[in-house]
Amino acid sequence: MKLFNSALVATGLFLSGSALAHVGLSDSMPANGSMVSQAPTTLQLTFTAPVRLVKLTMQDEKQQSIPLTLPSSATSQEAFSFSLPALNAANYTVNWMIMSDDGHKMKGNMSFMLHNAGMNTHSATPMSMDHDTKEHTEHQ
Repeated sequence: MKLFNSALVATGLFLSGSALAHVGLSDSMPANGSMVSQAPTTLQLTFTAPVRLVKLTMQDEKQQSIPLTLPSSATSQEAFSFSLPALNAANYTVNWMIMSDDGHKMKGNMSFMLHNAGMNTHSATPMSMDHDTKEHTEHQ
């Protein structure tokens, strides 16, 4: 019986360690692999278990880094949210390194594409007020 209990404890420890070692990204906003037409103002990452975010980088397709600020809290949490600067149309890759509560470090990444559509990249030609002014004076 003592051998059975020892084997059961050892199996439980092995399985719990294996489960914690497989913490990963469960959701993100923008979604991984998505093509968005509006520039996101925040980046949200949700993991399958509470983790500490150790490293986070974001780059466009030209390897230009997008500045992000890591949370100052050292407590583990499942969801993180970051404000994004104004983004141009490009492919973006977000790389992270997380640490689970048992000390396992894991790396991962996600990506999304920002299209030109919906972005305010075109400047409008200023309207001339001559026509409106002329009509306005005719009615007076």
